[in-house]
Formats: sequence, C-alpha cells, structure tokens
Amino acid sequence: MTSPSRSERRPVSGLILAAGKGSRMKSDLPKVLHPICGLPMLEFSIRTLEALDAETVGVVIGAGADRVRSAFEDREVGGSPLLWGLQNPPNGTGDAVRVGLEALEAVESSLFVLNGDLPLLSHRSLTEMLELHHSSEAALTLLTLDLEDPTGYGRIVRDDTGAVSDIVEQADADAATLAIREVNGGVYLAEPGPLRAALKEWIERAEGNSQGEIYFPPVVRVLSESGQRVVAFELPSGRQDELQQVNDRVELAKATAIRSAQIIVDHQRNGVTVVDPVTTTIEEDVSIGRDSTIHPCTVIRSGVEVGEQCEVGPFAQLRVGTVMGVGSAIGNFTEVKNTTLGAGSKAKHLTYLGDGRIGKGVNVGAGTILANYDGKLKSTTTIGDGAFIGSGTILVAPVEVGENAQTGAGSVVTRGRDVPAGGTVIGVPAKPLKPRPSEEK
Repeated sequence: MTSPSRSERRPVSGLILAAGKGSRMKSDLPKVLHPICGLPMLEFSIRTLEALDAETVGVVIGAGADRVRSAFEDREVGGSPLLWGLQNPPNGTGDAVRVGLEALEAVESSLFVLNGDLPLLSHRSLTEMLELHHSSEAALTLLTLDLEDPTGYGRIVRDDTGAVSDIVEQADADAATLAIREVNGGVYLAEPGPLRAALKEWIERAEGNSQGEIYFPPVVRVLSESGQRVVAFELPSGRQDELQQVNDRVELAKATAIRSAQIIVDHQRNGVTVVDPVTTTIEEDVSIGRDSTIHPCTVIRSGVEVGEQCEVGPFAQLRVGTVMGVGSAIGNFTEVKNTTLGAGSKAKHLTYLGDGRIGKGVNVGAGTILANYDGKLKSTTTIGDGAFIGSGTILVAPVEVGENAQTGAGSVVTRGRDVPAGGTVIGVPAKPLKPRPSEEK
C-alpha cells in the first residue's frame, strides 16, 4: 500500500482518554504522568497524533486533572493548544468520549479515539488504519488483533459481508462467540457526525436500562444497526507490543523495556555502537552522532546531545543539558549534568561535572568535582581550551579556569578565585604555584 503524501492526506484529529484514576498504580501521581523513557506516558499518544499531522487534539481528564493539565499547559499540536474535557464523575469510556466530543465540538475531520495508557502505538499502524478507513468509506474503523488466547477481551463479531457488527464482552459471550480469536484493541477512528449520533443513542439506551458505567464498544452495534459501515484494521503480526497497556507498575516496566529496546535499535541503525543493550538506558529525545560508542551500564537521559566519535561509560550517567563535542569522552563512574564538553575533552574516571562549560582538548583528572550548588543557588564553572585539571580537584562555582591552565592534584579552587590562562594553582585552598628561585632569574 502506497502512503499518500502530506498534501494528499485528509485532515485528522485526535481524542485521548486520560481520565482514569489508575488505582492499580498505587500512586499519588496520575497514571498518564508516569514516565516512560524520560517522558510522561500521555506525551506518547500526543506525539503519535502529531506525526499524523493531526489538526486538533483533545484530552479527557478526570482523576488528577489539575496536575495533568498543568504538566501540558504549554503543549501545542500543529500550532494549536490542546483542548481539554473534564469527566467528573467517572462514568465509563462511552461517557468519556461524550465529554471529549463536547470539547471538540467544531471538529469535522476523521477522529482517532485513543487510550492514554497505550504509549507504544506507532505512527505506521495508525497511518495504515487511516488509509483503510478512508478507502472503505467507513463510519468507524477499529483496531483488532488475533490472539491464540483471547480470554478477557471483547470479541469481534462480523456480519455476512465481513463488516464488523458488534463487540461482545467475554462476560456476555456464548460458546460460539468465545471461540472467536479476533479481539478489540481499544483504538478507534470515526467520522464525527455518525459517531455523535450513535453515541447519543447508546447513552440514552444505557441510561434507560442500567445504573452502571457507560462503555464505548456498544456504539459499534448501534452504528451497524443504523446501516453505517464499521470495518476492522487487524494489527499485523509482530506488532502486538504496540498494544501493551499500562495499568500497574509491572506493565509500566514492560512498556518501558519495549520502548527502550526500540530506541537503542534506532541509534544502532544510525551508526552508534551500543556494546550491551541489555544494561544500557537511553531515553527519548537523545541525539548521538555516528561512530560513537556507548559502553555497558550507562544511562543517558532525555535532552542529551552526544557528538560523533564520542565514548561514554561504562557506568556513566549523562543528565539533561549535557552536550558532548566531537571525539570527547565520559568514562567510568562519571556523572554529567547541564555541562558542555568541547571537542576532544575527556573526563574518564570517578567525576561529577555539574553546570560546566568545558572547552576543547581539556583533560579532567580522576575524582574531579564541579561543586555547583551552595545550598541555595547553582552556579557555573568555566574551563578554557587545553586546560589540565589534576586528579581530585574541586572547583567551587562560580569559578573560571583559563586556557592552558593547570590545577594540581587535590586542589580546591574556591569560588571567585579564577585561575588565569596558562597559570597553575595547587593546594587547599588553591593558590598560584610560586616559581622556583632558578626560574625567577
């Protein structure tokens, strides 16, 4: 199937259901804010819709609504802010979609309905689902998958033409229906007009017959009964990890492991050597140049930039704001945060570099500490090109070490006592090294 160009694509919008309390997480943090590879879970659904050129994205929130909205208050998609719907009290997925449609009242484009706890859905799968939806002229397309053991899932019931006519939950299924292996993946794509009408009808039926929650899957039957076309996009074999849901900490770890492995493969295919992917963590939004090597037991957090031909680890941690120039190296048991290393600079052993600006060709000796925090403020240390920082040096920020300057082993350079270019300091506190008498003549 040939994908249409961006200019040929029909407009699409998205609705993310993120109102669940997530009680099985046993956490004060709303479920969709729990991080996966450095990003809150909800961000993954937003990015997937963004990659589809979604013109509008709405989010239905409930439990922890203020915290979720605050975490994404500046987030935009396609230049427009997120639209928010509040479901209070919680009353099932059908009611959540109703709330979302109210927030998206002006939306007329095809609408994806996603759960905020499905962070691994791919742009590729949703693109293929969108193409099927349009080519089939469907009112609603749902994502399905074939399982050897479908226990616990809603079964997909089709009519004689192959169109989807119903979703039957396991508790309501007879023996013949229980034998069906095609199940509901919980991802939907609908035309807003038919969806609004079918959802309204279903809610009226449900409210008239039950005191329970109003779920979304029965909308499929309402659409089918009204003569609207409902089709299924069966998730291709090998992509079932995309439907890894996150309901508790065990599933959070599974989703994180899957995504982490994908990230590492992406870097490897771009020319990065990752010696031991099993013990290496590389989060989202990390840039690593080709011919760099990442050694075992290394953690690279979001917001890090590693240049070409660099070396990191083993047992190193690079935190947000770290930028490594071409050919630079961070070694054993070294932590770096908000620090820039110029080309060819090295900090190979047992070192903490916090809030530093390090020039080119600098050697940072074992055990060096950039003491950036005084209990109230964090300050910056600047080290010029070609400087040599002796083992065990402590540089108390704010302080500057000039080009080609040196510090003796074990020196403590106190704040404001800058080391001039070409100078050498030693001692505690560090003082300029006095020339020998023979050197004074």
